[in-house]
Amino acid sequence: MAKMMRRSIRRALPGRDRWHALQEYATGEANVEEFRLLRARDSAVSSVVATQSAPTKTIDWASWESKISNKETLQCLKDFHSQQSALLDAVLKENHLGAVHEQKAGWELFDEAKVSCSKSVEKSQQILRNGARALWISFQNPPVNMLSQSEWLDADQYWQAFVEKHHFYHNHIASAVEDPESKEYDAKQKADLLKKWEAFDGRGTVRQNNKLLYQRPSYEYYDLYRGTLIEHMIYYLTKTGGDARMFPETMPVQWFAEIYSTRFNIYNVLQRRKRLEHESTLKRALHHDFHPDDLEHDGEAHFGKLIAKETATTELTVARLMGNYILFSDAYIPVQSGMAFYRAVQADGGKGTFYSLGADVHCLFYKPAGEALTTPDPKECFTALADHASMTGRRFEVGYAAAFECFTDV
Repeated sequence: MAKMMRRSIRRALPGRDRWHALQEYATGEANVEEFRLLRARDSAVSSVVATQSAPTKTIDWASWESKISNKETLQCLKDFHSQQSALLDAVLKENHLGAVHEQKAGWELFDEAKVSCSKSVEKSQQILRNGARALWISFQNPPVNMLSQSEWLDADQYWQAFVEKHHFYHNHIASAVEDPESKEYDAKQKADLLKKWEAFDGRGTVRQNNKLLYQRPSYEYYDLYRGTLIEHMIYYLTKTGGDARMFPETMPVQWFAEIYSTRFNIYNVLQRRKRLEHESTLKRALHHDFHPDDLEHDGEAHFGKLIAKETATTELTVARLMGNYILFSDAYIPVQSGMAFYRAVQADGGKGTFYSLGADVHCLFYKPAGEALTTPDPKECFTALADHASMTGRRFEVGYAAAFECFTDV
């Protein structure tokens, strides 16, 4: 029965060799090599199937009855096998070709579908011909700079109108109410030209109300220098913990001096690393770590992505701390590792108490004996994090560590 089913399936499915022609569409050495290996495996399988001439073995139910102790399960399997074998034998005995020939009704729908498809093909061919004609005519038309008052142009009113209006044409013409050849349109163009000539920066600044940059309010300065706005805003939010909506018009001069000192410390580290790499590789052009190749054109997008990445990392860290009730547990020492357990016990010599919030909270909380814990300094937290990374075989990037340290100093 298995051989009969295999032969019937081979008749219904397309030939195995037909997909071999797909090798022509394989591009690249890797794809060609994969297709070659696939052909080799197919040839191996075909040869094994062709050499297999042994008859199909039948199931020895007596042997299985002696091996399987659960007779009910065995009987279910035996009945299922018998039912499926009878069903497949009945399917193979059916004369499907004869059933199709005996079908006499319903062919009107098939004939109507053939007629409809024929009409669709004719319509598609007509569209194709019209498109080819249009492309040919468009290709044969001369470019605008070659148009002249020649004899063919005098006889073609369409091209006459096109040449007359092309000089005034642009995408902002309100064709329903404006006439490019009218005097009102010319006056409008002249007025727009004068307005653009008088304005300097596109913000309505003209000769009468123009001011120097230091004479303008700070929001115009920040509107022009977006990088400075991000730098000052990050410093303000870190320094005060306030809201961006309360960003001052002008910060205290001491804050500007501290921002300048912080920037100098970061670029001092980045420049030393750049110098070492520049002298060792002798490259013509290098950029600082965490900087794009083209700072003038790609700087805003690069630092925007960098800030977004750091924001996502911070949000994930805070979410993990909040999920285990570690955030704002100032009076307790959270313990999630063996090293943390050892350091917690060292805080008071093991005289404190461990607390657990349940099996679903993956953290223990140690409350030292004696006085309450003080809030740790951000610089100490960074040092502990950097030491942990170093002891586990990992290290922060030098530029990232310098920026992180300056951030904790603020």
